[in-house]
Amino acid sequence: MALAAFLFALSVSAAAIKLKEPPLASPVPHFEHAYTVSRLPSRGSIQAMSELRTVDSVIRLTRGNGSSLSSLYVQAMRLQDTGRKEGYSRLTTGSLPLVNIEQGTVFLAPVTVGGQDFDVVIDTGSSDPWLVSTGFDCVDPYTHDDEPEDYCYFGPLYNPSQSTTFTPIPNRNLNLSYADGEFINGLMGYESFTMGGITIPQQQFSAVNFAGWYGDGISSGLVGFAYRTLTSAYAGTDPKADKAGHQISYDPSFVNMYTSNTTAPVFSMAMSRNENEGGVMALGGIPDIPHSPCWISVPIIPVGVNASSGEVVYEFYTIVIDGYAYSSDQSAQFNPYASANSRKRSLVGNGTQAIVDSGTSLMYVANDVAVGVTFAFTPPGTCDPSSRTDPTCYVPCHSIPPVFGVTIKKKVFFVNAQDMILQNGVDDNGIPVCISAVQADLKGLTILGDSWMKNVLAVFDIGAEMMRFSAREFYGLGSYGATASPGGYS
Repeated sequence: MALAAFLFALSVSAAAIKLKEPPLASPVPHFEHAYTVSRLPSRGSIQAMSELRTVDSVIRLTRGNGSSLSSLYVQAMRLQDTGRKEGYSRLTTGSLPLVNIEQGTVFLAPVTVGGQDFDVVIDTGSSDPWLVSTGFDCVDPYTHDDEPEDYCYFGPLYNPSQSTTFTPIPNRNLNLSYADGEFINGLMGYESFTMGGITIPQQQFSAVNFAGWYGDGISSGLVGFAYRTLTSAYAGTDPKADKAGHQISYDPSFVNMYTSNTTAPVFSMAMSRNENEGGVMALGGIPDIPHSPCWISVPIIPVGVNASSGEVVYEFYTIVIDGYAYSSDQSAQFNPYASANSRKRSLVGNGTQAIVDSGTSLMYVANDVAVGVTFAFTPPGTCDPSSRTDPTCYVPCHSIPPVFGVTIKKKVFFVNAQDMILQNGVDDNGIPVCISAVQADLKGLTILGDSWMKNVLAVFDIGAEMMRFSAREFYGLGSYGATASPGGYS
């Protein structure tokens, strides 16, 4: 798919009333946002690829309750593609097909700020680090009505008065809003940040004092891992006076780590299929987990989500993939090269650009590929991407999945059969409903989500603007360890 296929404008409704225990059919307010998706310019000087070393600066991720920020933008676009106008939010309610799984996954990590410990959301598509502070004002994200603090449902609050390292930045504020209507405002300051055993003595961040938020009761803020061009600090202390395009850039936490030579400009992620765990994230290298000795490198194509104001409000890491390999024949062999080989099957969907996003649960591929994969289950499933009411690809919960893989630089990265079927609730008779992990992209964004990323060690080489992948053994990630079984490498 050419990059031009990513360039489309979309209007989307979003947000839902926040309740501690929301009913299944919450009223959904409507308000309009328009987005475009475009390629972002290169970051300038590009470094040589970093040597990949096993590092001790490893963060254990946990899965939070709620939805990822990346899924806000993905599903906003998909709602428009299907002609649906329902609202969408990180609040885990609703009765739309796939709503729970399509909301993605929030990954949380521990961080120490000013000597205080918190869990924060890790987000590769945004840049600003922020924590909600004591005495903050909570409002409903949609109505803006004043609410008690627990309505926003944050975890522990950051207290600047208990820190000996906090320094406020005069006349500077953070102003962030998200696709579902959530927003935060706060004062900027410098503070000691420690993550993965690495300390930044003076990290610029925001102590949030005004929030309309759908919290999870655990996380106290967010740390972004995108580039500094997405930071959202503004001059002055009145967010109402902030103007689009007048942001004051600053270095996010990971940028500070590698520009100060504390670590290499690389982070890596290995996701766990154990729902009680999230996986691991290594700063400056890779974690000590089993993986193939073969690495594949591919350039990062930075793709931005633009608001109607022209601001880039989110960023995706995008790569070019060769295509897909799939077959109901469990012993099938595939030919990732153009040469004729009658003994091997050819790839489908050649030359596709795909977003790599752990916050999206599923894989979104070309419509015809999704249909083909669905029919390759034994027994086959059903899939109608042309449906404007339910384009979901369903499969029997007891099906045998086909062999399925994604090819990058002529190497096929196969997906474990355990990751190919997801249960998505029950029907009116209480019978489980299952879907394929490979869903139709509805001629929109192609995404390699969590179901695929569980099968690779993914390296984000920011300095070289490259992504690198190594296949993982078909594992059970527990304490970094794994019991290997055949099939993970190809």
